[in-house]
Amino acid sequence: MIASVRGRILTRGPDHVVIETAGVGYKVFVPRHPTGDEVLLHTHQVVREDGQFLFGFETREELALFELLIGVSGVGPKAGLAILSVSRPVDVAAAIAAGDAAALAKAPGVGKKTAERLIVDLRSKVGRMAIGPAGGEMPDGDEAVAALRALGYTQAEAQRALSGVPAAATATTEERLAAALRGR
Repeated sequence: MIASVRGRILTRGPDHVVIETAGVGYKVFVPRHPTGDEVLLHTHQVVREDGQFLFGFETREELALFELLIGVSGVGPKAGLAILSVSRPVDVAAAIAAGDAAALAKAPGVGKKTAERLIVDLRSKVGRMAIGPAGGEMPDGDEAVAALRALGYTQAEAQRALSGVPAAATATTEERLAAALRGR
């Protein structure tokens, strides 16, 4: 199983890149093209009787979300890639958590029924995933958010709990966490 590919991008296709690693070019299907010419992609390998396919992602979180998506009955790698190509992983997770089938159905090849199946099957799972920040979320490295996430809060719940507490610059993590748990 190929878990990651690091190398130089040789060519870019509409839905893939070819990455040269140690003299071998790997065709890796991607939801969006990496920005640099030197990349590390976390991959998911699919082996079928008609071929072997690599699907690559710039973050482990995006790979984890892809693997959750394709774990749903009726959602294959192409549909999972299509969903991640039209929305950022945090937006996909938010759409699933909010039950927004219309946002998921924007992806080519994903209809309303498939979007609803994704929501039903994954709503409880995406709430436990750390997908990363979206607009308006707490900054990276906020220890109080991490502590709340470790206690089982979703990213959105952690943000709501910390919305009325003093900023990280004016209070310690322990003070912020205590205030969030008290509901202040």
